[in-house]
Amino acid sequence: MQFLTDNQFRTSFEITAEWDRGFTGKLDLTNLGDSLTKGIVKFASEFEINSDEIWGAKILSRKENIYTLKLDKDRSAIEQQQSASVFFNANKINDRIILPKNVKLGSEVVLGKEVAELNKLETPESAIATDGSEASNNSLAADVDFTLVSDWGSGFNGEISITNETGGNIDSWSLEFDFPNEITSIWDAEIEESRGGSYVISNADWNREIKAGETLTFGFQGNDSVTVEPQNFELEGYSFNSPSTGDSIYTYENDALTPELKLNQPYQGRATFFDAANPAGGLGNSGFDIPTFDQLHKVVAINNIQWNGSAASGAFFEVSGPKQREGAAPLIVQVTDQLVERADGMDMSAQAFAKVANPVDGIVNIDYQLVGPADDYVTAYGHQIGDGIVVEGIADSNPWYPTLRLNNHRYPVATVELIESDGDLIEMERGSDNRFVLDETSAIYGAQDLLVTDIFGQQVTLDDVNISNGSDADTVTGEQFAMI
Repeated sequence: MQFLTDNQFRTSFEITAEWDRGFTGKLDLTNLGDSLTKGIVKFASEFEINSDEIWGAKILSRKENIYTLKLDKDRSAIEQQQSASVFFNANKINDRIILPKNVKLGSEVVLGKEVAELNKLETPESAIATDGSEASNNSLAADVDFTLVSDWGSGFNGEISITNETGGNIDSWSLEFDFPNEITSIWDAEIEESRGGSYVISNADWNREIKAGETLTFGFQGNDSVTVEPQNFELEGYSFNSPSTGDSIYTYENDALTPELKLNQPYQGRATFFDAANPAGGLGNSGFDIPTFDQLHKVVAINNIQWNGSAASGAFFEVSGPKQREGAAPLIVQVTDQLVERADGMDMSAQAFAKVANPVDGIVNIDYQLVGPADDYVTAYGHQIGDGIVVEGIADSNPWYPTLRLNNHRYPVATVELIESDGDLIEMERGSDNRFVLDETSAIYGAQDLLVTDIFGQQVTLDDVNISNGSDADTVTGEQFAMI
């Protein structure tokens, strides 16, 4: 943990979670004096913060390696001897966590000059409304209406309706507003914060998502007669712009998605779950064994577009869902099956789904991207990536039908070629069940050398692999694609 202190403020930074490619950081801000902050935080960093994965603040700007954040309203005024926290997910630099430096707060007393300069910051384009006026940072487009259902003098019943006008889905929403009356009970929503006539209301477990154009309504009861209606509404949440909706769970075409996978390209889609310990029809389409129960959280089935004729078999994806948007570390999963009836997203093992969302949700929005795990990552099948590509033997392989299956490769495999004694290459044909078969008329005997190429053009040679002996034993080669 790192502490930085001046006469007015103390800041500290700690790592709350860590994974192969990134980490979750917590920045604590403590007011030691009488004055309040302006809600502006600046620091230098080499890492990059995902703007959709920061909680407690918004990113105003980043110029070179200097971040400028604006604290959320509920923590922008820090009382004397009180603290506020900001959480964010960021990437590692060369597999190392780099701590922020020179953390400063915009305070009226100590950093008054700097506040004046910060207040001159250009307003981000995302904060300009269509009529030219300034809109709240990250505030989502919605029509919010209050209805006074009944008022009996000493109390009232009211409703607030939210109509999603973003053009996409809204996930994990919260609504902030000012209202002088005390709210004593609420239904179809949760009171997240209540302080000095300012409320933050968040979704209930069952209405986390507001579809494009959909209107959601929640109700509440409170004390006293309503003389001033709720006002200054600000709706925040996760904007999900994938064409995938609850009504498109069964779909076979998707013009917005291409089969070719790209490294670290963000994808969006729906996630459901299945019983990976007992998949229908036995093994998944990738042909891999069923993992032990304690490793089931590492496997998924990919949609029929990105499956791409089994080309995605064995690929690793980093997945984020509702739990990650609340601060949990992303989950790395491996493709072991095809989701035949859907053209986006994933069908996750029940154990993997539970790490990104509550199982009661059933269907959730996820972000996912292709990644290459580090050498020390252990797959669902017990091998570290650094152990090298694993050649899985196939029991019915024989000299007239030489075949194999590959696992534990850092990136998806594009081709497997047999290296002949004269150096010529014969490509093995890939089947929809993730087998590579040598389609030769003459028999093949004994060990062979194979050239394996990933989808990025990287190549490794696997020496002395017997692909015709009819054994189901695995061969750990020690050869692996380099980290890109």
